[in-house]
Amino acid sequence: MAGLARHGDPQGLRERLEWPVEGIALSVRRGYWHPTWGQRPEDADEALQQAQGLLARVPNLVPVYGHRFLPAGHGSHGHPVLSVWSTDIICYGADLVDYVNHEFDDFDAHTPDDWRPRATVSFWQDFLPKT
Repeated sequence: MAGLARHGDPQGLRERLEWPVEGIALSVRRGYWHPTWGQRPEDADEALQQAQGLLARVPNLVPVYGHRFLPAGHGSHGHPVLSVWSTDIICYGADLVDYVNHEFDDFDAHTPDDWRPRATVSFWQDFLPKT
């Protein structure tokens, strides 16, 4: 996931925008099933097709840097920056400013022991530890 310039290749940008959902789909191919999706179909192809339909409706994530993302759209202000690698999703900053400090400075120097950012965007928040 190399960084792209602001006016970079449209196909590269499209791939970056699709990265989080494609990672979940890859996990579905490997047996993952989101708990809110109901019963997983026994047929792997049918499970993937059903998951892709459901994933088409999850809130979009916008690439920030590498595999770090913020949710798009109205009501996403103040949301933590998420590090997304398939279904391995963690908060990487309480907000964009906090993220920049963590990513490009000393993470431990800015992180209090009780740091527990809460994601508030549906679907993606389900992957984060409950506090």
